[in-house]
Amino acid sequence: MRQLSTSVKIYLGIIAVFVSIKLFFVTFPIEFPVKGQEQAFSWVFVMTISLMGLVGIWLSRKTGFPEIWDEKITNRQRFLIPAIAGIIYGILTVAPLLFNQINRLHPDALRDDIHVEFPYSILFYTYGAIFLEIFLKLFLLTLIVFVISNIICRGKFQVTAFWIADVLVSLYEPLPYILEDLQGKTGTETIAPIMTNLAGWLFISNLFSTYLFRKYGFLAPLTMRLTHYLIWHIVYGGLI
Repeated sequence: MRQLSTSVKIYLGIIAVFVSIKLFFVTFPIEFPVKGQEQAFSWVFVMTISLMGLVGIWLSRKTGFPEIWDEKITNRQRFLIPAIAGIIYGILTVAPLLFNQINRLHPDALRDDIHVEFPYSILFYTYGAIFLEIFLKLFLLTLIVFVISNIICRGKFQVTAFWIADVLVSLYEPLPYILEDLQGKTGTETIAPIMTNLAGWLFISNLFSTYLFRKYGFLAPLTMRLTHYLIWHIVYGGLI
């Protein structure tokens, strides 16, 4: 362990939390609010995501991303700024619902049945935040940048590769809603649904959290998602 870098040790600590939450829900099973979520708690899934993260750490070092614990990055940059961003996004997500207004900031915000009941929500959404950020940011994003910049462009155009990857990864969550809105539409009818979703806060917040990863390392987007889930799923979800 002494030979491991601080960043790897922190990552292993995150995985320890990830596995501990899995064990908790094995001991105290709950009914998952969305079909298919139980698959994300399988041991195969846990091992796959954990290994993806280790690959992602290696890829991030090859593609110019900061270490998980980069000494040049302050805790204000690593935690405070992302936390404020996550809280703001959380407030933007739930505020229209508190006033009984339609919310297009996050498509799933319209559904009350997506929230796990408190206090299980604390562990459930911590688990979800960890696996999404490992998969989307630490693994998928760095892999796309590596393929474009390091392999195809032979080490060039890293910044361009990052922004391409940022857009692609940021589309992962809103894409199902875009496809749903496009059903039955053709030609110019498809423009409005696409633009509506691209102008929505789900896509914009993903773009920003990915930028935080590029600037401040993996703990920044993880903090932003955790604080967003705190406001939306844990506090708001626990009150309704």
